[in-house]
Amino acid sequence: MVLGDVPAIVQSCCVCSGHVAPYSASGPQLEFAFREQVLACAVREKMADAGGCRYISAVEQDEVDALEFVSQRMVGTQSSADRVSVNCTHLNAKPLGLSPSANASGVTLRSFRITIPSVSDEGLLGICCGNAIQHSDGRVVLSSFVRPVAGTQIDCAPLFAFWLSIGSYDEGEVVPYNLAGSAPVLIEFAIDGPQIVVVDYNADGTFSPGE
Repeated sequence: MVLGDVPAIVQSCCVCSGHVAPYSASGPQLEFAFREQVLACAVREKMADAGGCRYISAVEQDEVDALEFVSQRMVGTQSSADRVSVNCTHLNAKPLGLSPSANASGVTLRSFRITIPSVSDEGLLGICCGNAIQHSDGRVVLSSFVRPVAGTQIDCAPLFAFWLSIGSYDEGEVVPYNLAGSAPVLIEFAIDGPQIVVVDYNADGTFSPGE
C-alpha cells in the first residue's frame, strides 16, 4: 500500500482459521479454495480501548458495539489506459462510509484507490482502511490495512496469496509479521480464480507446499 507518496505501515489480520485434526485423523493433505473478490474496507473502532478487537463484520450484538464496518466491491486497474474498471472509492469519516466505486485515472496497475478527505486528525481517529475478503457466509474480514492520513490517497494492490501456519489467532485478529519459529507456508492462487490449492500436512504438525 502507498499512502500519498509515502509507504505506509501495513498491518495484517488472520483472514481464516479453523481446527485441524491430528495428522493421523486428517490425512496427509488439506485443500484450500479461494474465489477472487476485491473489496475496499474501512473500519472505525468505536471505543478508545478497542485495541485487540477483531476486524471482522459483526455477527453478534456485542461486536456491533466495538466497530463500525463498511466495504465496497472494487476492480483493480487493468492497464495504463483503463477507463472502465471501478478502481476508486472515497472515504467518508462521519458517518463512516465508502462511496460507490468508480473509475479513476492514475491508479496503480492491479490496484484500487481509497481517497481520504481533508479532515482533522480527530475525524480520522480509530479508522483503518485497506483490503478485505468475504467469506462464503457473507462475513467480511479486513485483510491488510493502514491508518489513513487526511488529504491523502491509498493505493491497495491485493495479492491472492496467504500465509498458512499453526497458531491460536482468530479471524480478524491482527497477526504480527515476526512469526519466527512457526514455519508459515505461502499458498498462492491465480489472479482470475476460483482455484483450489493442495497443501501437504506433515506428521510433525507443520505444512509444506503440495505437488
